[in-house]
Amino acid sequence: MNQDSPYVYAVAEGDIRSQAVNLHHQRYQEVGFFKPDEYDPYEQQSVYFVAQMKERGEVVGVTRLILDSLDRLPTMRSFTIFDLERARLSMPDMYRVAEISAFTKLQQHDVGLGLIKAIFKYSLIHGISNWICCIDERVYTYMKRVFKFPFQIIGEPRVYLGSKSIPCSFHIAECQAALQRLRPELYAYFIDFENQSLREVR
Repeated sequence: MNQDSPYVYAVAEGDIRSQAVNLHHQRYQEVGFFKPDEYDPYEQQSVYFVAQMKERGEVVGVTRLILDSLDRLPTMRSFTIFDLERARLSMPDMYRVAEISAFTKLQQHDVGLGLIKAIFKYSLIHGISNWICCIDERVYTYMKRVFKFPFQIIGEPRVYLGSKSIPCSFHIAECQAALQRLRPELYAYFIDFENQSLREVR
């Protein structure tokens, strides 16, 4: 992985958080997911992560973790979730769950892995054990094939936000083990932050 990245990745706070929210809304409006001035019920319960250009400070990518009760997370509310998976994820002594959403970026900026790394580090620090998300069917297939991410399908696929999407759970510890075995270079990239603050994750 390129350590001389032109980007810096960070938890978004203050004005940067506002820029992150604006980019999320702007890109989602462009593709018809949001209407102008539409209220986002998950904004206040979310931690936003940004990719910024080092030289100009411009926010060019954003994603977020929604930190809310399991049944209030959008994937759990919008898909038919298998009973066994809902019961498993509801076990508070074993799992702390957050939802990844609002993943978007400006064209020509390859910041996806850096944003995932920032979320990965934040989750380890804050004791989050599982991510849930809904993924476009084509993206799901690509991520499984190329990156070996061990997604667990937790419900019935359906058309959501314009494409056929699959509700998934992603156990972080299992991901670490799978990447270490199958994609050691990618694993090394994700864990290479021991002496960095989150803002310094490259």
